[in-house]
Amino acid sequence: MTRRLPRCSLLRCTLASVALALAVLPAPLNAQSESCTSCHGDRGMMASLAGDSAKGAALAVDLAQFTASVHGKMGFSCTTCHQGMTDYPHTKVTAVDCGGCHGDVAKQIAGSVHGRVNAMAGRAPATCADCHGSHYILPPGDPQSKVYRLTQFKACATCHSDSTRMAPFGHANLTAVSTYLESVHGKALLEKGLSVAPVCTDCHGAAGTGAHDIQPLRSPQSPMNRAHVVATCGTCHQGIVNQYAAGIHGKMYAEGNADVPTCVDCHAEHAVQPVTSPLSSVYPTHIVGTCSKCHERQSLNARYGLPSARRDTYLGSFHGIALTQGQLTVANCASCHGAHEILPSSDTASSISPKHLEQTCGSCHPGIGAGVTQGKIHVASVRADINGFAWGVQWFYYLLIAGIIAFAASMIALDQYRHRVVDPRRRGDGHG
Repeated sequence: MTRRLPRCSLLRCTLASVALALAVLPAPLNAQSESCTSCHGDRGMMASLAGDSAKGAALAVDLAQFTASVHGKMGFSCTTCHQGMTDYPHTKVTAVDCGGCHGDVAKQIAGSVHGRVNAMAGRAPATCADCHGSHYILPPGDPQSKVYRLTQFKACATCHSDSTRMAPFGHANLTAVSTYLESVHGKALLEKGLSVAPVCTDCHGAAGTGAHDIQPLRSPQSPMNRAHVVATCGTCHQGIVNQYAAGIHGKMYAEGNADVPTCVDCHAEHAVQPVTSPLSSVYPTHIVGTCSKCHERQSLNARYGLPSARRDTYLGSFHGIALTQGQLTVANCASCHGAHEILPSSDTASSISPKHLEQTCGSCHPGIGAGVTQGKIHVASVRADINGFAWGVQWFYYLLIAGIIAFAASMIALDQYRHRVVDPRRRGDGHG
């Protein structure tokens, strides 16, 4: 028969076990950190030892800030990351291996543009600490974190706006962050506080891996590669992407055609502006030039059998002349052809198909009538064998204008003749 211990004896045994466990546990991890910060907590000492104030600042550690960091809250000590550094003074400093804990992320970075060794520089462009910091790392959701969504651009700008940092890697474009901040996306983020506005890693981070697997644009894995850029923009602008896919540009893009424009060809990449902004590439005063980048290229026109001189024939029309004179509400390329769902006139669904032309023109000119389909906007010259009536009207006005000018000139000449020749003679004959 098993003998049961009295309840008080059980309590004594439990307390004794807890006391024994506490006795054999190591000292709190922060005790070691306090020992390290007896030196590393003195920024002046670190600057003196390093011989440089910047290097000294990097070696100095504020224990209170470290304790508040994500690693400090987990109870990490200094040697959790700085392994093998047990001697003093330190004769050998080992590199911190973040992959020891963050293995999956380390693999993603190693295969990214930031983690691969750059052939020109002979080293990888960035380390974990460049983006996240070193001792005071905070979770991404913390507003004080270096990679917090609303201020993430600052971490990217540390390198991508610094010519000294970027020059070894052959990158001369230092405007990516600054133009983003002035864009519709950047202003939505900063001025309106819209956290749904796209940030750097939304567009450049590979699907499923995000910020850590950033690839160069030429890489097929990059979300901004030509093969994926439409889908990337469609993450937010799905309705517009659907319209684009239904148009001639989108259909040819889906077939792998390298000539048709994508979102960034018309709207830019970082410097995207709202269509109402005079800085936008699709603002009325700029849209003709934007469309002409392709439609004025003779090689493309010849390849696809497209008519040439689209820009000049538009600018020579009433609409084009009015636009150049500052009338922004006059019809431009998008007004007639559409903005995203652009179709050739031979397609019955096109806004410039004879079937819909009356409706298209009627959006600005109500009640214009079916006769509008007989005229053309892009006309380099009117030919009698194509439209005899228009040719006759054109020449009637040519002759009328020339006649008016000739009549006016003759009247001025006669008036001058009277003042300079006839009147002086009359005065000489005593008729003055």
